[in-house]
Amino acid sequence: MKKSKTLGKVFVSLILLVVLFSVVGFSAAKSKSFKVGASPVPHAEILEFVKDDFEQKTGVKLDIIIFTDYVQPNLALADGSIDANYFQHEPYLLTFVKERKIEGLVCAAKIHVEPMGFYLKKDLKDLKKGDIIIIPNDVTNEGRALLLLEQHGLIKLREREDPLVATVKDIVENPYNLNFKELEAPYLPRTYKTDKNVVGAVINTNYAMEADLNPLKDAVFFEGAESPYANIIAVREERLNDELVKALIEVLTTDKVRNFILEKYNGAVVPVF
Repeated sequence: MKKSKTLGKVFVSLILLVVLFSVVGFSAAKSKSFKVGASPVPHAEILEFVKDDFEQKTGVKLDIIIFTDYVQPNLALADGSIDANYFQHEPYLLTFVKERKIEGLVCAAKIHVEPMGFYLKKDLKDLKKGDIIIIPNDVTNEGRALLLLEQHGLIKLREREDPLVATVKDIVENPYNLNFKELEAPYLPRTYKTDKNVVGAVINTNYAMEADLNPLKDAVFFEGAESPYANIIAVREERLNDELVKALIEVLTTDKVRNFILEKYNGAVVPVF
């Protein structure tokens, strides 16, 4: 009799566990989503364009988390708050993880290039000593900006171990005697437009477009499509072969998306797939 009661208790406990796991499993499935951190333009806009395709393909909601800086998206990816991010190029990611001593963030796919442009309030020939030029202050994009200026003869940089990395300290020739100021990338367009003391700026295209600046129309010169700075989908390394990551890349690298990018951004954003 005692054995029978014990078996009855075990049976009831098993039923309760099955019910509990069913409820938890249902709730998890119901709320399941894939979170991608992105800057507003053009990354979030491109993600919005493929959102329905992703959800139809996977049955999982695509949550687009907007970030307006270059630091938090990688920190959020590292701590698991988001599943992927789409805002940066690979040289920036490699520099970021090295400086922050973060392991396990990798490139899953290259999607597009945003040609960095040099914007100027006067003609090049009218540049004079002391003119203030603002550039990004993070190591990777500062180097990228200086390389662009060097390619067009405004400065010359010393030889470096990593040719993609440079700071203003690496300038060895400055024929116009320009005064370079470093700012956080998101503040460059507004400062360029509102600060009367600023004559020129090298600006990342995503931030330029948010301020209604188009590198093709407004920049004195800009990078070509051969730029090594393709914007990427970044993930944690253990998720490189995750089915949802693969699905996101698949819906982002179609002819449909290529045409959307080319038509919407008129060459200011160039697909690389």
